[in-house]
Amino acid sequence: MRWWSSLVTTGREGLRVQRAFASPSAIARAVLDVLLATALGLLLDNPVAGAMASVGAFICGIGTLLSPLRHRVVNALGMAAGFSVMAVLGALVLGTTWLFLLLLAVAAFAAGLWRTLGVAPGIRGCLTLIGLMITADLAPDVRGGLVMAGWIATGTGFVVVVQLLPPYGPRFATQRRALAALYQSLAQASVTAGSAALGPSAPFTAARQALDLLPQFSRPAAAALFGLLGEAERIRRALQTVRLTVPAPAAAGNQQALAAAGEALDDISRTVASGRAHRTPEEVWTLLESWAADSPVRGPRDLAARLQSAEQLARRTTDDHLGDVLEPHTEVPGLYAGTPSVARTARRIRAQLLPQSPIFRHAVRLAVGVVIAEVIGRSIGGWGGLGISAHGFWVTLTTMLVLFPEYGHTIARGWGRAAGAVLGGLLAWVLSVPHWSPAGLAVVAVLLAAASFLTLRTGQLMLNLWLTSWIVFLIHHVGGLPGPTAWARAADTVLGAALAVLIFLVWPTWSTRRLPGLLAEWLRVQDRLLPELLTGYADVGATDLAALDKLRARSRQVREHLEAAAKQSHAEPAQHRGSWSTAQMEQISTQVSTVAGCATLLREHLPRTPQDTVPELTELADPLHEHLAALARAAAGAETVAPGALRSMFDSCTARSGLPAATSDGSRSAATSHAVALSAATVDAVEALTATIAARHRPRRHAAA
Repeated sequence: MRWWSSLVTTGREGLRVQRAFASPSAIARAVLDVLLATALGLLLDNPVAGAMASVGAFICGIGTLLSPLRHRVVNALGMAAGFSVMAVLGALVLGTTWLFLLLLAVAAFAAGLWRTLGVAPGIRGCLTLIGLMITADLAPDVRGGLVMAGWIATGTGFVVVVQLLPPYGPRFATQRRALAALYQSLAQASVTAGSAALGPSAPFTAARQALDLLPQFSRPAAAALFGLLGEAERIRRALQTVRLTVPAPAAAGNQQALAAAGEALDDISRTVASGRAHRTPEEVWTLLESWAADSPVRGPRDLAARLQSAEQLARRTTDDHLGDVLEPHTEVPGLYAGTPSVARTARRIRAQLLPQSPIFRHAVRLAVGVVIAEVIGRSIGGWGGLGISAHGFWVTLTTMLVLFPEYGHTIARGWGRAAGAVLGGLLAWVLSVPHWSPAGLAVVAVLLAAASFLTLRTGQLMLNLWLTSWIVFLIHHVGGLPGPTAWARAADTVLGAALAVLIFLVWPTWSTRRLPGLLAEWLRVQDRLLPELLTGYADVGATDLAALDKLRARSRQVREHLEAAAKQSHAEPAQHRGSWSTAQMEQISTQVSTVAGCATLLREHLPRTPQDTVPELTELADPLHEHLAALARAAAGAETVAPGALRSMFDSCTARSGLPAATSDGSRSAATSHAVALSAATVDAVEALTATIAARHRPRRHAAA
């Protein structure tokens, strides 16, 4: 039953048509690329030149429409170079099947590892392999393959040149998009009722990675953008403090003020994204200032101040002020620091070279899959004269683009590509009935390419409908093949999709089975982080802040992996074999977020003066360490932990030291009271997570290390 439910769910997802499009200017550039390549073929009266240049322009055009991390010209240049080099290599290994299959496997493995950088870079890596397969599979001989590679490179050159055309948009467009999405997520978090739980950390990671990609010489001009990243982190902490410390009687006014804060954050987001100032109404700032002035706690004052600072920095990002020198006191984290992007990328990829890494297993699976698909594609011949014999290009292409590291994406893409290819084959067969002149053929080919660009992000069904129609209409008409060859392409696609699904099921990477290990890993990080934070309240500077920030960064990374795996596990048929159901895992994810939020607040409110120290809290460090270590083993299935013990220890500790009485009669400072409240909230959050793991966890026979 679970398998059938999974197939229905993923099938419905694969056939779903989304309303997601690239920017109109990016689509127009991609269409212009194909138009120029097609016009070149008409002017030279060379169908092969027009077809190969169109293929180069089309594939690289798709690469420019995927979510870019760098400047659009840099993305286009990278795609053009990679695709052209692969096309040349394919021509050079033509006729040496074993060498071609070896090169294909190595390139596919590298493309699978490139998935470490994200979905879009991973797909770009796979797209470059198409150049290798085109010339190695379709070229008549080595010389003909090199000629084809030359025309492909010409088409990719059109892509690079067209990226230089207007409209240009604001400077640092990629970084602006990431920061705008970050502030939009903060705006949504400010109006969402809840506890001090952290919101998703993915927008912070995306913004940080986008800014890290900037070269050192351009960072001073982007100083305001770096400043906005720092302010976003402070705003998140202030929002957590407000939700945790504002008294209940002020809840109504608190919600009204948070709604105003959300409006201000939304305006900041629009200013950063567009490069034009979107001013927040004065009554919003008046409300926030009044709320901060009337509040007896620190949180509202911090939030109002941080919003004002972010609004000023957002104005600095407008076209009129970008590059202005900031005041000396303005904190701009990461402006001149940071590892060069090449070294950072190499380090991230090296970290995946482990047998237990899902990305490594995906890369190996992809390498094996494309080789098997190529062998099968060459073995089936030409489908009774309908296809091109002795080549496996289309089967291999489909297998490569369907195989993803996750089960849900793989199955959904298999459904979508297969269904789209069948419908596209039908459309291509209809279009092959009339007799087309060279000009008519060029016009229809450009229109089909434009439809493919337009539907690129709408789902695999619509994309492959137009993609199959375009490739069949263009390549097969150029080769003089009959109209029914459209069905051979559809058959290749169905076979490639089925092969990809089968390969995944033979060697799967179930996200469900990774959840206990990821949760245990995150708890081990907390086992080091939370006791260190409590020790920091013993004295000013009692703990190493740099080491704390490294632990917090590691905690954030593991939590992102945990959240992603939990989301991916929902579609898996193996989910019923996991330690937790979907609802239970969602509860654990929320509690993990709450604990992470408490850790952030403990770090934010470490003592700055001797009067703010609370040395009594250090007594809780060892019990918390022991509890978290045991909880990590329980999450991995090695033992169970009874809830309530940590809270009892905290109560006895605070009672013995006199902290409850001190905080209630006002004999201690507000900072001390706040530190005790944060510690109590942290203990409660850990206890809630303990109760969920203890109540829901299914003991395993084998303990996980």
